Amino acid sequence: MVVLPAVVTSANPNFVSAIQRDAAVAVAVLACLVASRLRASWAAVAGAVTVVGAAWLLPQLRDGGLVVVVGAALGTGAGLAVPASSRTALVRVVGAGLGGAAVLIAVYAVAGRFIPVAVATVMACIAAAVAAHELERPRRRAPAALAVSVVAVVVLASTAAWAGANSPSAEWFGTLVSHGPRDERRVALTFDDGPNATATLAIARILDRAGVKGTFFTVGKALDARPDISRALLGDGHLLGNHSYAHDSYRWLDPRYLELARTQRAFARRLGVCPAFFRPPHGQHTPLMAFVVHRHGMTMATWDVSAGDWATSDAGVIARRVLGKVRPGSIIDLHDGLDGHVNVDRTVLVRAMPAILDGLRRRGLQPVRLDVLLHRPGYLTDC
Repeated sequence: MVVLPAVVTSANPNFVSAIQRDAAVAVAVLACLVASRLRASWAAVAGAVTVVGAAWLLPQLRDGGLVVVVGAALGTGAGLAVPASSRTALVRVVGAGLGGAAVLIAVYAVAGRFIPVAVATVMACIAAAVAAHELERPRRRAPAALAVSVVAVVVLASTAAWAGANSPSAEWFGTLVSHGPRDERRVALTFDDGPNATATLAIARILDRAGVKGTFFTVGKALDARPDISRALLGDGHLLGNHSYAHDSYRWLDPRYLELARTQRAFARRLGVCPAFFRPPHGQHTPLMAFVVHRHGMTMATWDVSAGDWATSDAGVIARRVLGKVRPGSIIDLHDGLDGHVNVDRTVLVRAMPAILDGLRRRGLQPVRLDVLLHRPGYLTDC
């Protein structure tokens, strides 16, 4: 079962390296061998729950470190789930292993993420578990099994919570939209963290020359600092969205999430409009935040294409990343600003935009505003 980290890495090559994949497999095998020595009949239940939870979570992870953590939980669960009876261990371990492997391989094959090495990895895991039981009969260690079971379940639950809060596509932490219709050859170019004095209007001019309108997710404090930039975007027909007021790293945890209403008030005061779309800073969201967004009649919009443009000064890299991932219906996440700082240099994105637009055109993809892509109103009648 420790094949899963390897399968997941093939699905997310830009987030999980080969080293992280191999580390996840290694810790899963090691955890399986160690946990298999902790015998307690009830531990099999905790082990089975952990294995099922890890199998559900792994395909949704986009962080290599979390893949390693969940790999460890997966191996621990597999070891705990090994039957306590040593007399029938060989038959039951092989049967359970093959059955579970068959189900998982089928699921990943349907999802388009199956790789041939999966079979070999699954068989190697089964062989390792069998060898551990046949060569060194485990003793009953109920207290240790209890501790390990609790730790495995808590770690898995915590990882799932963190992954859900940080995933731009996971909806178990609240309803969101990460892409548009896949049967329409349209995409949305969206820009976060502005307005910005060095890039926003320059990007808008490039879009205008190409006959394209973009969607600019605006930070409230930057709007208050430079309302003229956002006013020019609005007047030119670009769509503006709510991207929090302070764009920091902790207010998203506030169950009231006052940032949303504060930014809406800034829009109403400065521009006389009320955005219908909200993008959580850094993509971090909670069920309570989702409730606040829903209560305001807004849509939480994330993305399915990110270029990591905030971390590179190479315009060519940004363009290649976007064009390598984009497909019909994509919501492309770019940054005309950084954390709402109006004077930070974001000209790298200005340089990348012509290549991005040309690449989209050559692929037959039409950039449109987010409201057009999603067939939803761009503004509310009341903030």
